[in-house]
Formats: sequence, structure tokens, C-alpha cells
Amino acid sequence: MESVETLIPDNEGNHLVVVLSFYENSQKTDTFQIPDEFINLEIADISIEKLDPDNPLGLSAFYKMCQWLIEQLILFPNAVFSFICSTDPLETNHKDITPEQYRWNLFEAFYQRNINKLYNLGIESKYISVGPDGYQTFARVFYRTSHAPIIHLVITHLNSKYNL
Repeated sequence: MESVETLIPDNEGNHLVVVLSFYENSQKTDTFQIPDEFINLEIADISIEKLDPDNPLGLSAFYKMCQWLIEQLILFPNAVFSFICSTDPLETNHKDITPEQYRWNLFEAFYQRNINKLYNLGIESKYISVGPDGYQTFARVFYRTSHAPIIHLVITHLNSKYNL
């Protein structure tokens, strides 16, 4: 699986590691069941991690991350990106929500700030909930209108991948 990654500083000593992991052609045809006419479509999972989990992360890293992801959408005009919130434990001051809900709220806030940029680039997105009942997390798939006919295949794969 090919990947593109970047290290994004927060100007306070911590960093975000953002990785796009692209699926191989065989995975696209075998796993996703992508039709032959869409085999050139690139599909990538977005992974976001703090480099130092014990230190807080400044908001500037999230702004930079959004800009980097938008740049990647421009660099890969024939790509679909998916982001799924981790359910791993997370220390926050918000004890009344789950780690995945906290991560989703943060990701969604930055998505909403950039929705006009994405729209102007012809990028659409779909919100989905993945995972079995009681263990669900949140996801968003980013794609261009030309990919809309097969986006359901990507969403189906994500659902089956996280319903184990």
C-alpha cells in the first residue's frame, strides 16, 4: 500500500502525523468491487495521530492539517479520501463524551470551516457511521461528483471493515 505522509508542527512542541494510505489496484477490484471503468480511481484512508500523546496539541496544527489535506485533494484529482475516528482512549477535559465523539466534533468543526473551499474544488462528502451497534464511530468520505456513481462501494467497504 503506497502512502503519503506529513509531520505538522503546532508551534508549541507537538506534532500531528497525517498519512494517506492508498489501496492497491487488486484491493480496489477484489475488496471494493470497483468496476473496471473506475480502476484508475485512487482510494486512500486518512490517518491522524499526535506524535506525543501526553502533550496537548495547539490548534494551529489542525489548521495546517486541513490545508495539507486540501492540497492533497488537489494533487490527487482522481481520489476518494476517507477518515474514520479512532475509538482509542483519549485524555480530554470532556468526560461526558466518548473519545470518538470528541475526535469527530473536532474534525467536523475543521471540516465545516473549509466546506466552501472544498465545494469550490468540486469536492463533496458523505457522513457515515461505522461499526456494530454499541461500538460505532464516525466517518466522512471525500469525493468528486464524477465519483458519485461508485461512492456507495467505498462506504460499503468501510462499513464491512469496521463491523467485525
